Amino acid sequence: MQQILLVGLAGAVGAVARYLLSSIVTGLFGASFPWGIFLVNVLGCFLFGIVIGLAEHFELIGDVVRLTLLTGFMGAFTTFSTFIFDTHLFLGEGKWLMGMLNAAGQIVIGLICLWGGQKMVDMLN
Repeated sequence: MQQILLVGLAGAVGAVARYLLSSIVTGLFGASFPWGIFLVNVLGCFLFGIVIGLAEHFELIGDVVRLTLLTGFMGAFTTFSTFIFDTHLFLGEGKWLMGMLNAAGQIVIGLICLWGGQKMVDMLN
């Protein structure tokens, strides 16, 4: 139960952090390109890498803290970092086809699903 509460609390902090950072960057640079979310996703990947490195190479982060930071905070801050990490694992294992299918598949299918969801709602109108 403690882990669930920690993940939930960290998720709330991650969601607020995403909103604030994205809003600040959009306010500074405008909304003609989604720079706020772009920065959130890139920063999320960088932070995810730091946490993984500290946990795996230096054993500075235990399992509960790792779960709290990666699943809770990073999961709410950006799921893009997890998507990139999964693709990175495939590529690191030499599974280039799987890595590329994961990357291209999620992007292309995600765009198709977004379009499909919008069209389905349009049909209700």
